[in-house]
Amino acid sequence: MERVNLSRRKRSLSNEVCERIIHDFIASEKVKPGSLLPSEKELTEKYDVSRVTLRAAVKSLHDRGVVSVRNGVGATVLPQTPASSAIVHHLDRLASLDKAASDAGKLLDTEDLKWGQGIVTPEISTKLRLPVGDPVYYVQRSKTLDGTKIAWTIDWLPTTIVDLDLLRNEFRGSLLDALLLHSELELNYADLEVAPQILDSEIASHLRTAAGGPVLYLDTVVYGAAGQPDIWGQVWVLPEHVRFFIRRHM
Repeated sequence: MERVNLSRRKRSLSNEVCERIIHDFIASEKVKPGSLLPSEKELTEKYDVSRVTLRAAVKSLHDRGVVSVRNGVGATVLPQTPASSAIVHHLDRLASLDKAASDAGKLLDTEDLKWGQGIVTPEISTKLRLPVGDPVYYVQRSKTLDGTKIAWTIDWLPTTIVDLDLLRNEFRGSLLDALLLHSELELNYADLEVAPQILDSEIASHLRTAAGGPVLYLDTVVYGAAGQPDIWGQVWVLPEHVRFFIRRHM
């Protein structure tokens, strides 16, 4: 696989418009649950985008469970999850824990950050389809909320697809968020498994808590458009700080 020469790019325009609508109308409560968003004409004029782009943005809002859409009526804002001291992570979105916290108006800090190069083990080989013994990059860190450690994260990625020095310069706490800035990588979807575990002594030490308690383990493989695995993420989350949520709809 050829090395990609990364250059900073923003997410797609429709995703930007989607985030702006959430910020401008929904998170701000300018449009209350049960009320309609402004018309398609008003939104295209406000954001200076085409109807095609706006419709893609509204579809994203619908897919996230933020609005319901009826032809001839418009997009109605849906009630969101109740307020909580815990971060709510919508698992149907290709988004980081940092992004979920930001959407909730909270800021996660990164501690114990370490970048390195390791060797592909049989387990890494299974996840990233790399030969055992090949080099592989990793980045590990803890995530804290208001001074409390809530998660321990390790990400693995092939050495052949990124310039590590550039990636380190762009890193702001989430490897996924850094790579999503680069549309040429075409990160497309992820397979995620969530499993309850008992904290072992190693993970407990990273989280500054006692071994033997509950922890949620998130095993995520992020794929590019061609179906190649580009990131394997391992996250251990203390369940009292993060709630995982999926809205199912027709």
